[in-house]
Amino acid sequence: FFTVMTCGMSTVAGSVMIIYANTLSSIIPGAIGHIVVGSVLNIVGAIYVSRIIVPEDGTPTSSDKFEDLGYSSTMDAITRGTQDGLKLALNIGGMLLVIISLVALVNGVLGLLEISGEALSLQRMLGWLFSPLAWLIGVPWSEAHLAGNLMGSKIVLNEMIAFIELAALGNDLSENSRLVLLYALCGFANFGSLGILIGGLSTLVPERKVDYLSLAPKSLISGNVVTFITASLVGLAISI
Repeated sequence: FFTVMTCGMSTVAGSVMIIYANTLSSIIPGAIGHIVVGSVLNIVGAIYVSRIIVPEDGTPTSSDKFEDLGYSSTMDAITRGTQDGLKLALNIGGMLLVIISLVALVNGVLGLLEISGEALSLQRMLGWLFSPLAWLIGVPWSEAHLAGNLMGSKIVLNEMIAFIELAALGNDLSENSRLVLLYALCGFANFGSLGILIGGLSTLVPERKVDYLSLAPKSLISGNVVTFITASLVGLAISI
């Protein structure tokens, strides 16, 4: 269960790959190829990282029975499918709204504080925290702070905004740093996605509420760990 959640957090959907590629095409040649490769590599990484963070205990079981997916007729499938779809959309929308509102509330409180004449925010705090990490995955120290800010934006906001900021930086980052950051940002692990994940699972598998409520916050961490590991491998390959 946790492996599936981590996989979802550490990859990007095919429906948005073209948007990301168009956003980054001006600074990274062949961006779509890198995004596809990053997502594929992250699937492998998700299996390993998830098993490390939440080790499997007991013997895995399987079943060929799916009673909940059975429908008595076509009309039953249409009506139940519509009801389930509406419930899913409402749960996801509600959780997304709540999580984003909480992030905005925290940013509003932090904004009362100023450092070097600039309002404090979650993005800036994570930017400072991720600066050493950006250096470890292959970004030069002189560019590590900018890279850390992008990684913070991706987690607090989403990867789309981080990619837009990366494209806007242009030549402020070296070619190698831009490529490493593409892989570091190539995933859905952010607070908004956490709300989507919880909202979706509460409809699809409500009987596993205890499991997904305890595992969902961990998947935010594991998803980012996977993308950072992939980015570090890219950084290592570039240095060689």
